[in-house]
Amino acid sequence: MNPRLAIPFYLGLGAPATGGRYPDCQVRAARGYEPELIRTLLLSYRGESAAGELRRINHRCAQMVLPDGRRFFLKEFPWHHKCHDLERWVRLSRVDRAWRAAHLLPRLGINTPRALGTAVARDPRGKPIEYLATEWLEGVVPFPEAFRAAGDQHGARSALLREFADHLRLWHGKGIYLRDLVKNVLVRGKGETRTYWLTDLDGLHPIKGVTRKRALWQMHQIEQHLGKDARQEFERIWIGL
Repeated sequence: MNPRLAIPFYLGLGAPATGGRYPDCQVRAARGYEPELIRTLLLSYRGESAAGELRRINHRCAQMVLPDGRRFFLKEFPWHHKCHDLERWVRLSRVDRAWRAAHLLPRLGINTPRALGTAVARDPRGKPIEYLATEWLEGVVPFPEAFRAAGDQHGARSALLREFADHLRLWHGKGIYLRDLVKNVLVRGKGETRTYWLTDLDGLHPIKGVTRKRALWQMHQIEQHLGKDARQEFERIWIGL
């Protein structure tokens, strides 16, 4: 990756935003969005407003539906230990890293849901909880789900593995590494119309690059999420056999 591009984004210089301070939270909104929208999503997620409908995905993620029909994705990042206070102070918290990565990847030609804003509020103990709001992608499924649904007809799974290998080479070539990669790749469409999206970006460190150890870990993840046979086939594809 070109360090002239990576370092400014890593420092937060490539992710312009508008800030907003409220009695119950602090927010920032991406260019073209209002801080009040991010606050509305946060209050609806926390059950402090009836301005939107919450459709929970898991205990830390939800789809938010506003009365006008617009849909968004919201993820929370809870406080765990005192190191998180330091990370927030130097703007290296998990939500900060995800925010910057979401602005960096499109500049590299890599799909990721558009980051709309972030928020910081307090839990009942007074500890900070951070939130990231992104666009909602319709019609996407996690790559393992798409792989299982493909079945074995007409080499559909092999085709998916080859596509995944091509995208993995692209991501590695850009210096992009995600420790929990396989389950955080979303797929939309079929055949030649398929597109791939990277999500859950808080663990992405664009100036560190991809080492052999990290690449091997991703091979292990393929076996963990797709099975041993899939890993063996993927490795044959990866080395060109």
